[in-house]
Amino acid sequence: MERYHVIIVGGGPSGLSCAIWLTKLGVNSLLLEASGILGGLQTRSPYENLWIPGVQGKTGQEVAASIAGHAVDVGAELRVGRPVLAVTRDGDGFRVTTSEGDVHGRFVVIATGSTPRTGGFTPSETVAIGPGEPMEALDVEGRAVAILGGGDNAFDQARFVRDRGGRVTVFSRGVPRAQKLLQDLVPGIPVNVGAYDARQSDMTVNGRHFHCFGIQYGFEAVVPAGLDLKRRDGYVEVDRFGETNVANVFACGEVTDFWHPCVTTSAAHGVQVAKQIAKRL
Repeated sequence: MERYHVIIVGGGPSGLSCAIWLTKLGVNSLLLEASGILGGLQTRSPYENLWIPGVQGKTGQEVAASIAGHAVDVGAELRVGRPVLAVTRDGDGFRVTTSEGDVHGRFVVIATGSTPRTGGFTPSETVAIGPGEPMEALDVEGRAVAILGGGDNAFDQARFVRDRGGRVTVFSRGVPRAQKLLQDLVPGIPVNVGAYDARQSDMTVNGRHFHCFGIQYGFEAVVPAGLDLKRRDGYVEVDRFGETNVANVFACGEVTDFWHPCVTTSAAHGVQVAKQIAKRL
C-alpha cells in the first residue's frame, strides 16, 4: 500500500491550494479527485467570475483550469477519476479506499466540497439542478421556465434565463434570501412567495405548466464514508486550524461552510490547513 504524509480528498480550489502549499513545503502528499477534471464547482461555471481579487476576464472554468495548472507546475501528485469510497483508521494513520485500491496517509484532508441539493428532482433535458452548465444546457428561448428557490443562485439564474429569451417565474417558499442587488437585476420577473407544489411528472407548479425547471435549492456537503465527523447544519465542523473532531483529519473549503463560500475563501482555507499540517510534521 502506498504511503504518504497527507492524502487530500477532493480537487477543487481548497484541495488544490492545499496540495500546492504542501508540495512547496516539501510534504509528501497525494490528491485524489473523483471526477475526471480538477477544479470543483468552478468547472460547472461558464460565466465570468467577477469576485476574485486580481482575476478579471476569466470564466469559472478558466479559473479552475488555472488553479489545476498551478498544481501541476509545482509537481503536486494528482490523480483524477479516483473516487474515495471510505476513509478508516489504520495504525498510525488512515486507510483511504479508492476505486483503484488503497493508500495510506498519516493525515487526511477532506476537501470534497458541496453538491447542489436535488429537492427530490431528477436531472433531465427539462430539469436542471444547480447553477451553471446544467442551466445553460436547457433550451429556454421562448419557453416558460420555473426557477425554484429564493437564494442568490435562483435570482442569478433567473436573469440568465431572461437574457436568453425565456419567460421566467421564480418560486420561493419564504421571503427571498438573495442579495438585494441580484433581485434588483430582474425587475418585472414574477416572484411567487409561499408554499408551492412542483411536480416533475407533468412539469407543473401549483397546476401551472412549465417547459423547464431550474432547481436552485442551495448546496450540501459531500463527505466520504468511514469517519464519524461532527457536523453542523450538514457541514463538517472544524476548529480554527481546520481540524475536525477526529485527530489528524482536517477539512477545508465548502465542505465545512467555515467562511462565506467562494473560490478565494476556499483556497485560503486550503492554505491554512497545509501550513498547520506542515507545522505538525
